[in-house]
Amino acid sequence: MNKYSLFTMLIVASIHSLSLHAATLNISNVPLYLGGAVEPNIIFTLDDSGSMQWEIMPDENLHYANYLLPMPNNIYGGSNYNNQVPNFEDDNVHNFFSRSSANNSVYYNPDITYVPWSKADGSSMGNANPAYALYNPDDPTRDGLPLTSKQTKFACWYEHPSSLNSAFGAPCNGNYEFWPITYFIYDGSGSRTDRNNYTKVEITSSTPSSKNYTYFDSTENITKTRTRNEEIQNFANWFQYYRSRILTARAGVGRAFANQSTNMRVGFAAINQGSRTVDGIGSNRALISGVRKFSGSNKEDFFDRLYGRVINNSGTPLRSAANSIGEYFERSDNRGPWGKTPGTDDSSSQLTCRQSYHILTTDGYWNGSSPSVGNSDNNNGSTISGPNNDDFRYQASAPYSDSSSNTLADVAMDYWKRDLRTDLANEVPTNAQDPAFWQHVVTFTVGLGVTGSLDPDADLPALTNGTKSWPDPTSSNPNKIDDLWHAAVNSRGQFFSAADPDEFASSLAGILDNISSRTSSSSSVAVNSGAITSDSKVYQAIFDSGTWTGKLLAYGFDSDGQLSNVLWDAGTKIPLPSQRVITTYDGSNGQPFLWANLTSAQKSMLDNDANILNYLRGVQTLEQGKGNGTYRARTSLLGDIINSSPILVTAPNNNYPDDWGTRGADDEAEDAFPYSTFRNNNKNRAGMIYVGSNDGMLHGFDAESGIEKFAYVPAAIYSNLTDLVDPDYSHRFYVDGSPTVTDAYFDSSWHSILLSGLGAGGQALFAIDVTNPSQLNNQSLAANQVLWEFTDKQDSDMGLTMNQASTIRLNNGEWAALFSGGYNNTLDNDNDGSANDSSTGNGVIYLVNIKTGQLIRKFDTQIGSSDDPLGEGRPNGLSSPTAIDENRDGTADIIYAGDLFGNVWSISINGSDKNEWDFTYQETENGPPAALFRSCFGSTCNQNNIQPITTRIQVVKHPTKDGFILLFGTGKYFEVGDNSSTGQVTQSFYGIWDPRTSDLNRFTRTNLEGRRLTDIQLAGQNYRTVSPYSSSENIVWGLDSSLDQKRGWYVDLLSQNNANTNNFGERQVSNSIVSDEKIIFTTLVPSDDECDFGGSSWLLEFDYLTGGQLEYQPLDINGDGKVDANDLRIDTDGDGEPDTDVPIVSGKGYTSIVSPPKISRRLPGEGASEIKIMSNAEDGSLVIEEEQASPDSSGRTSWIQLELQ
Repeated sequence: MNKYSLFTMLIVASIHSLSLHAATLNISNVPLYLGGAVEPNIIFTLDDSGSMQWEIMPDENLHYANYLLPMPNNIYGGSNYNNQVPNFEDDNVHNFFSRSSANNSVYYNPDITYVPWSKADGSSMGNANPAYALYNPDDPTRDGLPLTSKQTKFACWYEHPSSLNSAFGAPCNGNYEFWPITYFIYDGSGSRTDRNNYTKVEITSSTPSSKNYTYFDSTENITKTRTRNEEIQNFANWFQYYRSRILTARAGVGRAFANQSTNMRVGFAAINQGSRTVDGIGSNRALISGVRKFSGSNKEDFFDRLYGRVINNSGTPLRSAANSIGEYFERSDNRGPWGKTPGTDDSSSQLTCRQSYHILTTDGYWNGSSPSVGNSDNNNGSTISGPNNDDFRYQASAPYSDSSSNTLADVAMDYWKRDLRTDLANEVPTNAQDPAFWQHVVTFTVGLGVTGSLDPDADLPALTNGTKSWPDPTSSNPNKIDDLWHAAVNSRGQFFSAADPDEFASSLAGILDNISSRTSSSSSVAVNSGAITSDSKVYQAIFDSGTWTGKLLAYGFDSDGQLSNVLWDAGTKIPLPSQRVITTYDGSNGQPFLWANLTSAQKSMLDNDANILNYLRGVQTLEQGKGNGTYRARTSLLGDIINSSPILVTAPNNNYPDDWGTRGADDEAEDAFPYSTFRNNNKNRAGMIYVGSNDGMLHGFDAESGIEKFAYVPAAIYSNLTDLVDPDYSHRFYVDGSPTVTDAYFDSSWHSILLSGLGAGGQALFAIDVTNPSQLNNQSLAANQVLWEFTDKQDSDMGLTMNQASTIRLNNGEWAALFSGGYNNTLDNDNDGSANDSSTGNGVIYLVNIKTGQLIRKFDTQIGSSDDPLGEGRPNGLSSPTAIDENRDGTADIIYAGDLFGNVWSISINGSDKNEWDFTYQETENGPPAALFRSCFGSTCNQNNIQPITTRIQVVKHPTKDGFILLFGTGKYFEVGDNSSTGQVTQSFYGIWDPRTSDLNRFTRTNLEGRRLTDIQLAGQNYRTVSPYSSSENIVWGLDSSLDQKRGWYVDLLSQNNANTNNFGERQVSNSIVSDEKIIFTTLVPSDDECDFGGSSWLLEFDYLTGGQLEYQPLDINGDGKVDANDLRIDTDGDGEPDTDVPIVSGKGYTSIVSPPKISRRLPGEGASEIKIMSNAEDGSLVIEEEQASPDSSGRTSWIQLELQ
């Protein structure tokens, strides 16, 4: 082994001798940038008009009656309508027509399982009592009705044998006998007024207890049965909680709001409220309570108002109600909606990026007084200035404008197109649907049982292109429903028309999820081809921080090579629970993820409750809001995908030889089955996308259809799985690591092996054989593909596997998984009393057998908690290791990795005897390992300037010298506090030379050539240039510092305009990429400003040999859609002629955090441009940069670095 000449360590010596308790890193359980998420304002407006009392819906099916059961007086606190009720005679058309859900969507539907109302805490109010079901569940004093006995009640009973437009009525003082549990099932054909086309269901005292009732469960797409008692209970729940429009509305609203997070501020309004003082200012018409944080007593108050609101025999003044909500959002006082703590005089700064929404629900057609907004959508708005010199002015055009004035759509437009707070900066987040960056209101509208003359799905294109116009809302009632939709279109909201209780609840839940969540993306994308064609696809994982759910989206490219619409979302393609192929691991073998296959220990960790396993498989019947369910409600079965980058696996494509030569114990085993044969046999292998999710599973999706084919639940996370069912779930990570797939040889055959860590979800790494996707989709075969898990139980120095593993061939003929021990190995992650946790906190690297998971070698840096440069006893940890094939024979010879304390390690594994493998350098002969280099901001290292290395080191062959150039950046972004932009050590990006000589002195930054960054603005966009400190871009490579020879270069990550020294916390925390002669990477600049959504980024590209600028302009500077020589000169005076030379840029700035790019290319003949595709953390959108490819696209590459897919 090589030996260093020692130099004095400048970290204070006392640090090494400290007697430290095993401290741990405070790793965040949520993405750090979500700390900037700002709670939106939401006003919910309830329709409290008299028609909400009615028990028939829609209005066109109202014939004489408003009620279908006799009503006690004032059941909703206000006056009733007339008590006309159709009698229960079998030949009464009003009976079988109105008491069938086919005609009356609010009446009992046996295909719906009616669940009780939700309480503010998400729990259920409990089943109704069939012997005395309440008319008003919020007020038991309003009487009840025994449903299981024959009743004699007073009402204005009426009937007719054939006509819905006629009736014969009994005197209104008449009594009538009936069995309450009565409904009719329409057979789906024939006249709806013909009794022969209905089946009557009536439960009486003589109905046999053994009778079953068939119904269709649409959630599982199967037919089921209920017993007599279960049917009675379902009918009782309908009667008590859903019998009328207002009961149905309250059920849906309560269910939707109960399961929302506290990350919103909610107010309550009702359309007939009238004058009221709200938060110190008089309000007319609608507002009852201003926005408040949706938690604790505020949430309970919302539910009290929702369930207890008096419903009078009143009209439907939707327009004036919407206008009054808009006026509320114009308030500028601290008690108003923009205040830090609404309702109080908190003088903290009002946030300029807060979004505001109005949810307006109704069962009917607006009437009442006219607002004075004119024809707002047909009049141009004022010009509004926003960030980045953006201006916007509403231009009246389709599909927004119409010829009618003072409509509901005009009200919505008025409060969308105007800046409601001209005194605040315009920093409201925008999205694809809503470009408004000023303070405005987005209106969502929900119609309960109403339809208009237009079809929102079919008619929007015609309204947009102007071939169809909005109808006049004053000319007919259906046109007023069109106006309800028009209001949502104008304000960039959404319109829903709900025909039944479930649809109403799901519509509202969808709106709230849309509002309260923040769609984001942290991981890199996957691309299915190296050259963009119309068959290319981009796969992107995004997550929703409001519901902690995920999506895996597939995008295509059109014939012009431009990104097209989303093709599918895998989150919507999860099979039924009984049809899913899910596996797990029992400690020795793979097993189906079924209760009977779990070990007793695993069952114990699931509280010995099979329902928890069923929940994880996708059964949703026990979720809150569904019967008496108590588990956390989910809007999607696919959990959030945060740090796990999806990987596409198609045909084998490793660059392996067919002739492996003579090397070690298993000299030529691979030669018996040439890799080219394996590759050819699998050239048409079905594509699969693999990605980890924080629902506790690694998922495998079909790359063409998006359907889930396979999932895996690691055994190492069982101790935390019960958290997922908790209604008060606080986010944590589960399977958050990025998988890799590489081919390996064992058992006389080639195999494609998936390796994945858990990220911050656990101290484990697992291996699955994914060679044959059809076997993964077969429950009887899939479990056999699970190879092993390596955890802290195998070795206590194993930490959180937040880095990627590699599959490599060793010089002794073994195939191995190469991975670091990760971070926080002193943490008791599995709650077992620290029995398996590191006592040293040392950073380690493992080699384990790829087939068995048995340990081959462990490399201990002997740098751990006692060496923490901060003196806090934190454990050390290594980044993803890089394996290098030094002599190009297909086997790994060198391993490089960086650690949390700034050290760069080199390990030599280039002999056939694994016992001879060791760290390349040692402090003394046969002494402890020595690092090749230590990164710190300064000529000497001390506890205040150490730069952590948390990303994979990229390695390239030095083009003119022996050895390799190691390329890496510094910084850390996973601990609480890492998102601060102040008081941070300046981080750097390095290119250092390892000459692989027999004896080597340690070197520092003084032996490197420094470069500096300068920020410039060109055509309104931020760019960076890189320039040398010295007079030359070139580096004189050598080991003699006295001759000014250099060991490499570095660039400090801060703009040095005007001698600036403020780094703003910029760091490099995602893996870099070598492409041609470039090193490409992104940096992250955190922000403490809540309105910055975590921070910003730079995309930087340097010549990897020099750290300097490229020899050509890589970006489209002049905005002409092409990247060419014209981008070296731009037009600055606006006359259309280029007049100013611009420098070659080395970076581009983004106002949000972006992921590392995935690189593809245009086909030859299309400009040979390079396409970089990134994810935007702020809103989950894709960012695409088209750049000029290297003039020598076959130039210097990292051909020596072993492949990592």
